[in-house]
Amino acid sequence: MDSINVCFRDIDEYWDEEVTGYDIDIYHLSGWLISSTIIDRGEPKGVVATYKSKKLFFPLIIRNIDDKYWDATSTYGYGGPIVDPTLTKNDIDAVMFEVERFLFQQGCVSWFIRLHPILNKDWKAAIGTIVTHGPTLVSDLSKTEEEHWQETQRRHRQAIKKSLKSEITTKIEKLSKSNIKVFSKIYKETMTKVCASQYYHFNDSYFNCLCDYLPERILLITAYKDDVAISSTMCTICAESKIMQFHLSGTLDGYRRLQPSKVITHVAREWGRNQGYKFLHFGGGVGAKLDTLYEYKKGFSSEELDFKTHRVITNLEKYKVLARDSEYIDTNMSLDFFPIYRKPH
Repeated sequence: MDSINVCFRDIDEYWDEEVTGYDIDIYHLSGWLISSTIIDRGEPKGVVATYKSKKLFFPLIIRNIDDKYWDATSTYGYGGPIVDPTLTKNDIDAVMFEVERFLFQQGCVSWFIRLHPILNKDWKAAIGTIVTHGPTLVSDLSKTEEEHWQETQRRHRQAIKKSLKSEITTKIEKLSKSNIKVFSKIYKETMTKVCASQYYHFNDSYFNCLCDYLPERILLITAYKDDVAISSTMCTICAESKIMQFHLSGTLDGYRRLQPSKVITHVAREWGRNQGYKFLHFGGGVGAKLDTLYEYKKGFSSEELDFKTHRVITNLEKYKVLARDSEYIDTNMSLDFFPIYRKPH
């Protein structure tokens, strides 16, 4: 029987060289992982499993629990497994058992994976629990301009026409030190206005890190009124998989009535279509809920995908101790928060 080799891999340019030979998105690249350590306060690390000369890659953020134990999470976004497409389900199950064993031996207590709605839509594994949280929305960029306009809900079409009539203009740029300052100001005002949880109040260190590592893989689409930047959206672009994704966005409160974000979405879809991309993934509602954000995005496409997470407890005894110490004794994997011992009080 072929042996299965599992090892850690540093997250660096050599990691990028290897994974770019597979179906990936920006969330799998070193620049994204390194930037994400600012949010998740951990260390970027890759796990690579090799079986029959075929590989699975798992990009992780490792977070210390104490001197002996740690847990792993994927980055904010959709940094699920990278899979050799010739591996069968049985192959993957065999590999996952070995990965779980490896992580246990290394001191890992739990492992949280945000699955990619497009690249990991068929992901299954014999270990852990896969939880479906809710729908996300995606636009098929192989459609024509007319087809995209027709699938845009009437209320959005009217708003786009109104904004353009009000002389709203847009600019599409690669990320830079100057335009990220403009985006940051708009984004921070928006997060304060909507009373977003503290997690989403990303700071300038995070934005500057993205700019340092991924300037060619992130677009800023900014709307202007009378030369004033009033709304801006950060889009990730991955030429390898031809996937665009909305990442973060904001609109100055005094200009919301002009609905510039709808013009930005319309322009983003046009850019992707003209550049030969396959998908523009909008994401879903906050926490994958069917909320007003979800309804807004559905106004541009009703094509849905499932957002799923994969949750693995690699050391059940330690997990129970941590859960008990944090006053959460239930190890039910379907709970909204995982690992439960990290849930804010």
